[in-house]
Amino acid sequence: MVRGRIKDPSLAAEILPTDIDWWRVTLPVTLQFGEEVAGLDLAGRTVTCFQHVLRDTAATLLPLVAAGATVRLAACNPDSTDDAAAAYLAAQGMEVWAWSGMTDSEFRLGLDWAAAEPADVLSDMGGELIAAFAGAGYEVSGALEATTTGLHRLETIDLPFPVFNWNDARLKNRIHNRHHVGIEMWPMFSAVTGIGIQGRSVLVLGFGPVGRGVALHARALGAAVSVLELEPVRALEALQHGCRIVDLERGLAEASIVVTATGVEGVLGRSELTLLGDGAIVCNVGHSNREIDVEWLDENHDRTPMRRHIARYDVNGSAIYLLNRGSLLNLAPNVMPGIEELFDPFSAMILGGLSWLLEGGAADAVPGIHPYPAPLEDEIARRTLAARR
Repeated sequence: MVRGRIKDPSLAAEILPTDIDWWRVTLPVTLQFGEEVAGLDLAGRTVTCFQHVLRDTAATLLPLVAAGATVRLAACNPDSTDDAAAAYLAAQGMEVWAWSGMTDSEFRLGLDWAAAEPADVLSDMGGELIAAFAGAGYEVSGALEATTTGLHRLETIDLPFPVFNWNDARLKNRIHNRHHVGIEMWPMFSAVTGIGIQGRSVLVLGFGPVGRGVALHARALGAAVSVLELEPVRALEALQHGCRIVDLERGLAEASIVVTATGVEGVLGRSELTLLGDGAIVCNVGHSNREIDVEWLDENHDRTPMRRHIARYDVNGSAIYLLNRGSLLNLAPNVMPGIEELFDPFSAMILGGLSWLLEGGAADAVPGIHPYPAPLEDEIARRTLAARR
């Protein structure tokens, strides 16, 4: 069995001891949990993860390695991997399948690789790993799922083991989804494009927690924001926040920047892409890298790389600019450093949740989807409050 694949092992040297030391400032809660987990005896246990491979992933998962567990990690998105992080994790003893710019077939091979051997517990972002394990008939003590996309996928599956949903946990729903994606997305947009959004027409597809944050941060930066939202209460909420509510045809025709934030695949498909005006910039912040039908663009239109993470397509005589191949723009690799502190409680939710599962926390849980354990979430919130004072 192949023990993994990364772009370049030598890139591990880019992560310095001082970078690790600085995590005591940016990731204090994750490190607290990490010290506790590293003291456990997890020899003979296997943790398999399908998630983003970022620098703070080391703080999240390496304590499990220190406790003796085998940790296997595959990238849940073909365009979010930090190659230095992947190399560092592999150098520290993890089995890693991740590199930036994977093809779709390489990405799928990574999922197959992750699901080729049994595991005790799973950490998933997108539901694909959990679905693969369920299909293989593996016995699993429990799994974590972190995304709306994943929950939609798992709703259609007869799950043979318990899955704990932390996408809808209070911390993630009210804080990360609602605020942090928007905080990071717009600086990344400007870093990738060289364009500010003040005075520009921005259309956000979806006014769930993620879309809400993206739209309101765009307004705060001076954009003219429109929202396309099918759920009437959410649409009314967007209106109360000063966003214009538009129908599909009008919104797409008028927008200079379009952001998908629905968690639903194919929301910006062939018929919608043909409605965009000349020069429209299109990007996604939902988990799925298929909210925008990039395959249709690639198969039917000329593609011209413009600069890093930007490609131009000529669609019915109009130029459309796609960012980061339709994958999460806020996690576009090697553009600008992320705000690690924002992820601290959520890294702790992964590590704390995996530790809870490994120690038998879900022993009495029936198969199916369950809420993330509230007492653990409360403890993470308390520690985060204490660390910010």
